[in-house]
Amino acid sequence: MVLQDSPDSQSTPSSVPPEGGAGQLTEAVQGAAGGGAGGDDTVDLGGVEITGSLIPDYPADANLFDRIVLTVEHVWDFSFTIGEAEIFIHQLVIALIAFIVGLVLSKVISRRVGKKVLPRMKVQEGPASAIQTILYYILLIITAIIALQIAQVPLTIFTIFGGALALGIGFGSQNIMNNFISGLILMLERPIQVNDIVTVNGETGKVLKIGARATHVQRYDGVTTIVPNSHLLENAVANWALPDPRIRSMIPVGVAYGSDVQLVKKTLEKLLTDHVRVLESPDNRVLFMGFGDSSLDFEVHFWISPRSSFDRRQIESDLRFKIDALFREHDITIPFPQRDVHIYNESPTAPPAPPEPEVEPDTPAV
Repeated sequence: MVLQDSPDSQSTPSSVPPEGGAGQLTEAVQGAAGGGAGGDDTVDLGGVEITGSLIPDYPADANLFDRIVLTVEHVWDFSFTIGEAEIFIHQLVIALIAFIVGLVLSKVISRRVGKKVLPRMKVQEGPASAIQTILYYILLIITAIIALQIAQVPLTIFTIFGGALALGIGFGSQNIMNNFISGLILMLERPIQVNDIVTVNGETGKVLKIGARATHVQRYDGVTTIVPNSHLLENAVANWALPDPRIRSMIPVGVAYGSDVQLVKKTLEKLLTDHVRVLESPDNRVLFMGFGDSSLDFEVHFWISPRSSFDRRQIESDLRFKIDALFREHDITIPFPQRDVHIYNESPTAPPAPPEPEVEPDTPAV
């Protein structure tokens, strides 16, 4: 005998899913996907209420194109509830578009203000870069608030994620927040500015950009080093532009013994006076440092204002060319190390031969 289910038993579920847990998740999936013919059941997912189905009821004679149009229209007007606010899908799409447009406009406006407006107001490049960055984040926050208002998303929704957000900032984002706050301090206090020449970890380079998280420093070889902002505040950094962009440089010079040291001094002092890249300063001096093994040692101290680390090398190289030319003109010799080697051809005296041992004569037998 074969047992068959009656129609009543087919329409009645064999088991009822428990409240919450897997039963609630199954009901949510069925409700969102249209389990049934466009049911109007309400599903609650942790404070988010979804009413209705994402799939509409299609007419019996609807073709594929009509089904696509009806689906798009239905999804466009579909809504869900968060708390007491009803949010529509089309509001979220419009808000997303508004946020993207606002993001682009924020970057364009802040860059235009930093590159065009502030220089006309005679604001220096360092403060202008700081104002540009701060303005960009202010516009970005305003854009996010406007997008949320367009989507009619209440700001109280973020209290749902407050605990997770605080935990993430406390652990995973601690370093990021540290660098971000350090970047704001660098922009406001301005110990380092754009185009300054700095020495970090023994490497010298030019500051290209002070960002929200890191500072870009271009080295002498053209490689850009990305330095975290917190590293610039917590460690010793040499800024060549503080308190002013002048730096003192030195070139050692050696002349041969017997040279006129007063002529050497006057020649080098005239060089410092005539060179266009050497700044006028009473501290530009020529010092007689001592008597070396092969030369009379001088040092040329002078002040310059280089635009980069390579520019400093270029100025020093040009001065060395000038020194060599002037010394040739005044018959001043730049010596090279010399050593006197003495060779003796006489052979050393041979040591005396050791004495021969004495032999006692044999004693005759009695």
